[in-house]
Amino acid sequence: MHITIDNYCAATSVCPTTAGRRLTDAPYLMPSRERGRRYYHLAAAVMTLKAKEIDAGAVEMLANAARILDDHLYIESAAIPLAQDFADWLPAAMLDRARRAQTAFVVAVANSRLCTPSIVRNLDPLKALFLLNPDVLRWIFAGVAAPAFDTLAPAFAVACNESALSLYTNNILEAA
Repeated sequence: MHITIDNYCAATSVCPTTAGRRLTDAPYLMPSRERGRRYYHLAAAVMTLKAKEIDAGAVEMLANAARILDDHLYIESAAIPLAQDFADWLPAAMLDRARRAQTAFVVAVANSRLCTPSIVRNLDPLKALFLLNPDVLRWIFAGVAAPAFDTLAPAFAVACNESALSLYTNNILEAA
């Protein structure tokens, strides 16, 4: 899920210059048909909010304004640090839903026929990436109906496994 500078300004009442400065380090996409408009990842954008903006409902406003740019389950492994930072940033109620989503992810993958050693070996980074799935993000922010974890989680694990495995393994080898 992605937002624009205009969405950020509307949710926070800051000027475009301030919004651009806050989102400087946030990952973004520039779809070819959008004439250079940047779409910032929602999880990165909410982490730049000030406490008073969060209290005023900016998170919900941004979540409602966010758009899905591509209808894929795949999330690049480069987003693992963003997912981990996002999980660390979450306020209490949202953190509880995020933890429930990650638990449901592990249970759904374990109960599926797709539970293979290559996926089990990679559960930690996949569990982190799962928080960035648009359906899961909506649930974390809004707390409405939970997504169908039993069908979503195994498909997500298979779609994102290969690249996440490579990055995670490389990071472990570098740390060693």
